[in-house]
Amino acid sequence: MRSAIQKLSPRTEFFLIVSLCFGYFVVTSATLLLRGIHEYKLTTPVVIRGIVVETAIMVIAGWILHLRGWTFRRLGFQFSWLGILAGVPLFLVYIVLYWGGYLLVVGINPAAQHLQVVTMVPAAPAALFVLLIIVNSIFEEEAAAGYVVSALEKQGMALSITASTLIRFLYHLYQGPMAMIAVLPLGLLFALVYWRWRNLWPLMTAHTIVNVLSFALAASRGISQ
Repeated sequence: MRSAIQKLSPRTEFFLIVSLCFGYFVVTSATLLLRGIHEYKLTTPVVIRGIVVETAIMVIAGWILHLRGWTFRRLGFQFSWLGILAGVPLFLVYIVLYWGGYLLVVGINPAAQHLQVVTMVPAAPAALFVLLIIVNSIFEEEAAAGYVVSALEKQGMALSITASTLIRFLYHLYQGPMAMIAVLPLGLLFALVYWRWRNLWPLMTAHTIVNVLSFALAASRGISQ
C-alpha cells in the first residue's frame, strides 16, 4: 500500500484527500438540508463522535500526505505567536464582511431574515465542546485551506481560492441559503489570507473564536428558552 500511495499522481492524490476529508461531511450536510431538519442536538455521544471522526480523518490523511512527501511546514503549521494574534483582526474582518453581506441581502429581500437555519443545541459538557472546537478548527483549516490551496497553487490563485471556498461551502450546506452569507465570505477571506502568508495559525485562531461564540450563543438561547 505504501508503494501504491507514493506512486499516485498529484491529481489522484488531490481527489483522494478531498474525498477522505470532506466526503462524509458533505453527504451528512446535504442530508440534513434535504430532510429539512432545523434543530440538531449536540449530545455527549454526538460530540465525542465528531471529535473521533475528525481526529481519525486527520491521522489517516496525514499518514498519506507524509508518504507523499508533504511536511507540516508545507501545510502552513509553522508556529508563530504573531500568527496566533493575527487571528483576532482576521476574525473582526470576517465579522464586518458577514454583517455587510447580511444587511445587503436583507436590504434587497427583507424576507431573508426569516429563513430558517439549523440550530445547534449544546447538550454536552463544556470540556467536550472545547476539545471539539480545537479539533474542528485544526481539521477544517489544515484541510480546506492548508491542503487544498497548497495542492492547487500551481493552477493559480483564482482556482486555489475558489476550490477552497467551494469545498467549505459544500460541507456547510445544512445551514441552508444563509450559508452563502456566513460561509462564502469566511472561505474567501481565509483562503486569500492563507495564499498570501501560508500560515494556518491566524485561520485556526479566528475559526476558534467563531466556533466559541457560535456555541456560546446557542447555549444562551437554550437557557433562555
